[in-house]
Amino acid sequence: MPLLSPLLDVQGFDLARDRLGAERAALPERAAILESRAAIERLDGEHALLVERRRALADSEHGLGDEVAAVAARAKGVEATLYSGTVRVSKELTALQEEIRLHRVRQSELETRELELLEEIEQAEREMAANRAGDARVRAELKSLADALSVAEQAIDAELAKLVDARQGLVGGLPPEILATYERLRLRDRLVGRAAVSIVDGVCAGCHMKLPVLEYNRMKSKPEDALLLCVHCGRILVR
Repeated sequence: MPLLSPLLDVQGFDLARDRLGAERAALPERAAILESRAAIERLDGEHALLVERRRALADSEHGLGDEVAAVAARAKGVEATLYSGTVRVSKELTALQEEIRLHRVRQSELETRELELLEEIEQAEREMAANRAGDARVRAELKSLADALSVAEQAIDAELAKLVDARQGLVGGLPPEILATYERLRLRDRLVGRAAVSIVDGVCAGCHMKLPVLEYNRMKSKPEDALLLCVHCGRILVR
């Protein structure tokens, strides 16, 4: 077996690790968790607005209640004057009756608006309850997703650990210079992780380009553990 053939096995493990790493990063639960967190943030924002809306409505209803009580008190005071017997002039009595009527009209208008506000408060409270129910549901889904993600990650991590162990058993027999060059080339995006390839009949298995005859003959004269690089793509060539 050629001295550098284990490098191709090492690369096989590394490519498998790349695939598993990409799979781990793209687990569907991960994107779903982000969506759930965004939903919770949106629900919390809506809840804060609903709380503020209910507070404002309650303040308005409280203010109207005070105003209704004040109008009712004024009407009662005028009624007391009307029926006290101290006013006997017909024109003045008519004026008092009209004042009472106007107070009652105003009181009725205020009470109607107060009832409308109470209905709006109840609606806001229903919306708040629905919002919190939705929040609880999304949080439960988030926990379920987090648990599922953890299980999926652990499964992938176990596979990665096996690959690391298997790889470790091979790298010790490789020349340090070869291994260092391989690690460096693996970082080049254009090589897509394939830093070492076979050479077959003078053709690089990485870029599928034929090596110049003189260069190929020179390579064949080198020791089996020599660092050989493709003149076209720069990959390590394994004979």
